[in-house]
Formats: sequence, C-alpha cells, structure tokens
Amino acid sequence: MDKKRAKTRKAVIKAATYLFNKYGYEETSMENIASRAEIAAGTLYNYYSSKSILLIAIFGDMTQKIINKLPARNDGPVTEKKALADLTEILQLVTLKTALFSKSIMRQVLAQLFILNIEDTAKLVAMDMQIVAILLPILTDMRKANLLTKDTDLETAAILLFGSAMVQYQAFISIEEMSAIMLNEAIAAQAQIILFGIIKR
Repeated sequence: MDKKRAKTRKAVIKAATYLFNKYGYEETSMENIASRAEIAAGTLYNYYSSKSILLIAIFGDMTQKIINKLPARNDGPVTEKKALADLTEILQLVTLKTALFSKSIMRQVLAQLFILNIEDTAKLVAMDMQIVAILLPILTDMRKANLLTKDTDLETAAILLFGSAMVQYQAFISIEEMSAIMLNEAIAAQAQIILFGIIKR
C-alpha cells in the first residue's frame, strides 16, 4: 500500500469512527464520512463500497492495534494463578478495545455485523482467529506444566475462552447498568470455570 493510499485509508477510518461515535452508525452516511475525511464521495467508494465494509476495516485496524500492544506475560514458572491472569488480561483488553463507541451505538454496529454476507463474515472470523492465536502460547505452556491434560485441544480451548468473553461483552453492551468492572469480573470468572472446571476434567 503506497503512502497516499495509507494516509487516505487512515483518514477515512478516523473520520468514520468519529462520526459513528458522535451521531450513531445508522445516522451517518458515506457522504458524511467522505466530507469529514476531506475526500470526494467517489474516492471513498473506491476504498470501501459500503458502511459495513468500512466497519470491517475499523475492526481490522483495532485488531492490529491489540496485537501490536499486547501486555507482557507474568515472569517465572507457569502456575494456575499466573496463567489465568495472563489469559484474563488479554481477554479483558480485547473487550475493552472492542468498545469503540457508546453502548447504544455498539448495539447498532453489532446488529449490522450480524447480517453481513458470508464473504464479509469470514473476514471478521479471521480477525477473531488472530485473537485466538494470541491465547495459544499461554495454553501450550499450561499443558507443558501439566495444568491442562495432555489431550486438551488447545485451539478449541482458546476459541471457548474468546467466545465466552465476547458473550460477556454482548451482555455488557446490552445492559446499561453493567459497568466495565463488572464485565472484567465476569470474564475472569468464566475463564476460571472454563480452564479449571470444564477443560481440566
């Protein structure tokens, strides 16, 4: 990607994120985004054919930022407490960074993501699998330390952990009274149940 395209892409994502956050996803048009990004509407459509495609780009950008700024793992021998803390911190970071907008706007956004076509849905799944891959080294070390059974399917375990965190996140954006602290506590509790209550058996 040349510098001009990269600069335009960055401006579009920044403009769209700002407008979605201020006015809502449904209330923001592609023309509004083009104006905010200071480009022609036709140019915007050359980059992104629809708002839903632009949403995918925004979440793709978010995913890369998460991957590039992962928290450091706890030092020393692998223990249940340290491994759980490492996994929970990543899952909490992911859900925190996913909250790009207010709860009401995130509900609009998720509703749109649920009706994507198969090709676009596959792009979102690929992003999810990038997050799943981040969890695998920790789970691998847990199995080596005999904290998980030798026959534990690590990818399935990682998908289960990530999926559970996202279910908690959906509850978070659906319930106005649910705070970020409550979300983090729910993620930690579910991770502990999955790792040491379900999988370890």
